[in-house]
Amino acid sequence: MEMARRELNGNLLLTIISLKKHFNVYISDTATFKYLLEKNLIKPGIIHTKSITHGQAKAKFHQKLYEKNFKITAIDEEHGLLEDFGYEQYFITSRLSKKELKKIAAFFCWGKYDFEILRKYFVDFKHKFHLTGSPRSDIWKKKINFKINKQEKKIFKKPVILICTNFAFSNNIYSYKNIIDMKNREGYYDRTPNLLKRDKNFYPYQKKLIIKFVDLINNLTKKFPNYNFCVRPHPVEKISYWHKKLHKRNNLHINNTGAVSLWIKNCKLMIQSGCTTGCEGVISDKLVINYVPLKYRGNGEFLKKISLNIKSQDKLFSVIRNLKKNNFNKFKSQRILNERIQFKSKRLAAENISNVWLKLSKNISTKINNNFLIYLNLIVYENHFYRTFIHVNDIARSFYFAINNSKKMIGNIYNVGSEKMNFTKQEVAEKIKKKVDFYLHFAEIGEDADKRNYFVSYNKINQLGFETEIDIDDGIDELIKGMDLINISSRYYNV
Repeated sequence: MEMARRELNGNLLLTIISLKKHFNVYISDTATFKYLLEKNLIKPGIIHTKSITHGQAKAKFHQKLYEKNFKITAIDEEHGLLEDFGYEQYFITSRLSKKELKKIAAFFCWGKYDFEILRKYFVDFKHKFHLTGSPRSDIWKKKINFKINKQEKKIFKKPVILICTNFAFSNNIYSYKNIIDMKNREGYYDRTPNLLKRDKNFYPYQKKLIIKFVDLINNLTKKFPNYNFCVRPHPVEKISYWHKKLHKRNNLHINNTGAVSLWIKNCKLMIQSGCTTGCEGVISDKLVINYVPLKYRGNGEFLKKISLNIKSQDKLFSVIRNLKKNNFNKFKSQRILNERIQFKSKRLAAENISNVWLKLSKNISTKINNNFLIYLNLIVYENHFYRTFIHVNDIARSFYFAINNSKKMIGNIYNVGSEKMNFTKQEVAEKIKKKVDFYLHFAEIGEDADKRNYFVSYNKINQLGFETEIDIDDGIDELIKGMDLINISSRYYNV
């Protein structure tokens, strides 16, 4: 994930679906995962990433994963589907490559549009593209609702008009120069020469457009006091700009925390310009206004096909005044959008993706490496000594049992465990050897500092009705799994 507010909920849904299919799922930041990878603390599996953009850092990371036999899957969260004429010209060339596609096992497509284009563009890798849809669009469907907190309930007492801004160039938390430098360092402009010219043209357009939006919002909050207006800046925007430029009114709320989906699902009307939230609004069955007071042919052209395009404030005011009479064909918009973003399918995109993972997982070795034993000889001295064992879960259960039986047990001392869990050191070692292949030696030299020979009776607590539930074999299985996560650099460690 790059932006939690944008991508977290979809990925959590994907996690839930995958858990139901008995996957072990780990959510990690890149830095932590790289550390685990470097230290050999994580076994090969499937790693899912938000893109395969071929910048230097990501390319190196994917190469390491590929060399360590991980199966890499990806979906591009930026998707590029708002490009009506530049998907191949700008998006594909800047974000995908044959070199990176070689490393991945599967690339998931948002809809029929990108699926067909990518398969034609990368013919040699067409088998790697899967028409699944995006888990993000799963969240956008009407049947998925969000809990509203107390503050949000106050806002929704009035009908809400949602204004989603997307000024990632003119109002970015980073300067325009830094954005251009970053793209240049990552090779975007080398891969797509026309992209630099496009970005340079787009920046002054956004500088003008944001002023138009400021003026619009200030007039809206003044003219329509019976509505609450929620301004949702893009996650990369400086929210301080909007607090500074917009007039403070009781019906104005500037918020970019949490998921925007909650606001989309509960608003009466959406206003935006060239933002993916417009697609979400259409899927959520909302009237989406694409406010385009300036002429520009470029980013977000597709939104004009699925939105109500309005060029002037007066026209927009009229739409709001006559909102109930509006006859915009939302069903036509949804039909057009479904070609780009597959959302009408009965099966969730998260389900489709997890099914691909199931197929990929069959080719991944699930054998435990057992690094703690493969490279070690296990030497056991005084193998005849008895030791007693109990699982930590049974210890916790015993406390609960004692609390519930306090009247009977008060003032007495009890051994907690089971006589079935009394074993010699040799018996335990042999049980481990049945599960893991290693050299086992019982030595005559060496002694245990603790000379007590434990063979414990648990009859006293057993008579009250307490019995342990987890046996020694289950405990060994858990320890094997846990130790597999530990990197043993010396074979002489005392584990």
